[in-house]
Amino acid sequence: MKLPLEGITVIDVAEVWAGPMGASLLGDLGATVIKVESFPRTAHTRRPGSAMAKGYTNNDPWAPRPWERSATHNMANRNKYGVTLNLTHPAGLKTFKRLAELADVLVEAFSAGTAEKLGIHYEAMKEIKPDLIMASMPGWGVQGPYQGYVSLGSGLDGFSGHYALRGYPDNDPSMTPVVNHCDAIGAITLSFAVLVAIHHRNRTGEGQWIDISQVEGFLPHLGRPLMDYVMNGRQPGPIGNRDHYMAPHGCYRCRGEDNWVVITVSSDQEWGALRGAMGDPEWAGEADFAGSLDRHENQDRLDALIQEWTQGLNKKEIMELLQRVGVPAQAVLNDEDLYADPHLEARGFFQRAGHPTIGEYSYPGYLWKLGKSPQPAYRPANGLGEHNAFVYGHLLGMSDDEIRRLEEQSIIGDQLL
Repeated sequence: MKLPLEGITVIDVAEVWAGPMGASLLGDLGATVIKVESFPRTAHTRRPGSAMAKGYTNNDPWAPRPWERSATHNMANRNKYGVTLNLTHPAGLKTFKRLAELADVLVEAFSAGTAEKLGIHYEAMKEIKPDLIMASMPGWGVQGPYQGYVSLGSGLDGFSGHYALRGYPDNDPSMTPVVNHCDAIGAITLSFAVLVAIHHRNRTGEGQWIDISQVEGFLPHLGRPLMDYVMNGRQPGPIGNRDHYMAPHGCYRCRGEDNWVVITVSSDQEWGALRGAMGDPEWAGEADFAGSLDRHENQDRLDALIQEWTQGLNKKEIMELLQRVGVPAQAVLNDEDLYADPHLEARGFFQRAGHPTIGEYSYPGYLWKLGKSPQPAYRPANGLGEHNAFVYGHLLGMSDDEIRRLEEQSIIGDQLL
């Protein structure tokens, strides 16, 4: 059996998370993905000291070859061949165009206009490969008044209004932590769009350019507050862990340091089950908590009383107890909990893989299991320029002397100064 995208070659010139992860998903499906990394300036997620290069092996960003040690980079770049290339040098651009002749798909996530400046925009690339599928995915898309705006996931989070919804009502917005939900959605959006374009090409023989706006891909995830504003004129705001209608609905402290459980009650039946699990304390029968509206109006006191019960118990014991009696509940899991989770372990989600610089670790694995295809092998993130010789020599047919001249001119390389 073959993987669905075997025989498809993808060139990935994206950085950070959304584009690289989307290309990794195509690699998971069997595509040959060649990651072309800028050189000698390297990716933000590789650069020691960068805010986007996080999770260094043994918490040491200055161990040998530190640019290979960022967990952020290694997580988002599995199942790829990796080469380096200076696209601003004429010889580098010429080499890239030779590489594009082999490609079915080209993925870039520069700010709008950058691909044109480099000479790798769709109009130029389709002259080389007429049936090429090219996906461009800057934050706001390529076309429109915001073209050229530079942003990362945190900026798109702010633009979309998601940032304004994620805090607590009594906190200053500056206390709201950064999340990169837009990047995760962008990765899935990219892979889906490319699959659709491949399907179209299989039917018609035509390639095409895909203009992806990451923020537009994310906005449907905020359907409830957006439509509440459009239909009811209500300006949404942060509500913390609470719900507009259900109560109790919150995150409650448990025994130990930084341990929590989430509990949701959506009906009187579930409230009765929660009361029973807590031993039906006397306060639970008060008029303040008799009906759903009463509980919603008295949430501050209700949450404090529930936490008096949860804070003396283990978070997983509470979760299991409440789930047994029909109350939705989930322990808040940290990284250690996830790696030890029996369900994820039984499904083989985490994949053990060895990296030539940092050693062997378990990495988050595949997002799907295909019943008609084999499970793909897990290839860890490529080292910087790890496959220069293979790609330029074996795939492009360049001689050793040609490759050496590129190295001498710092057009390619496998080390940073």
